[in-house]
Amino acid sequence: MWLYIVVVFLFLVGIIGGVASGGIFTLIFIPLALIMLVVAVIVGMLGRAAQGDAETGSSQTTEPEPLRHTPPQGAASPATPEDLADARRTQQ
Repeated sequence: MWLYIVVVFLFLVGIIGGVASGGIFTLIFIPLALIMLVVAVIVGMLGRAAQGDAETGSSQTTEPEPLRHTPPQGAASPATPEDLADARRTQQ
């Protein structure tokens, strides 16, 4: 919606500046206002399309897998270097 306010402002500045100061304001601000009008319409259309998708729930969302309730199988790895050395000694 704020883009339309920018369009109106640029258009008014182009018209008032063109009448008061000459054609340079008209040459710059009127095409700039038309470009902003096109951008405002496109952004509005994309926003409405995204809002429609969100309301109908047609967008595909993937949920993460649930966490396991059981601990993983196997022995825990040694946490300190001393535990690692002890584990290697027992394997030999």
